[in-house]
Amino acid sequence: MVLFYVYILLYVLAVVGVVLFAIGLLRNLAAIRSSIQGLSMSLAPAAPADAGPGIETLRLQACERFTLMLERISIPNLLLRIPPAEDSAPREYTAELLLAIRQEVEYNITQQIYVSDSLWRIITQSRDNISMLIARAAEGADSSRQITERLRRMSAQQAEDPVALAQGAIRREAASVLTT
Repeated sequence: MVLFYVYILLYVLAVVGVVLFAIGLLRNLAAIRSSIQGLSMSLAPAAPADAGPGIETLRLQACERFTLMLERISIPNLLLRIPPAEDSAPREYTAELLLAIRQEVEYNITQQIYVSDSLWRIITQSRDNISMLIARAAEGADSSRQITERLRRMSAQQAEDPVALAQGAIRREAASVLTT
């Protein structure tokens, strides 16, 4: 009978964990959405207008690089590029996925000077959302394959894709550069 209560307690704790995680994701998505709204209301250039000829080109190239970076760190593409090895432990695989995200962001970090602060916030929130999703999928996983399956399922179940939201914000900023 005690074992029955232990199972019920574990089930309740698991449900509470899932609910808390979902709340965290919704808050992060709400922050991304509000940043996008702020971005569309005030698309101020990150660099002064007199910064010289070609600043528009640099700003557009930054938008291109961030779009590519977001594509590379999206869950489906990340899992295609980094499939789980048969013998890799769940912690190792999780670390490998998170390291890939970190390397992509570090490679493009200098491009933030060419985009607005609002857009940069949206991009970092998207990165954080993906990292949280990976960490959540890895909780209690027995194998790296299980992490992959969980990530695919959790990614598909998200109400709003953080990468798509960020890419929409990038498109709006690029359009503002082209119209100025």
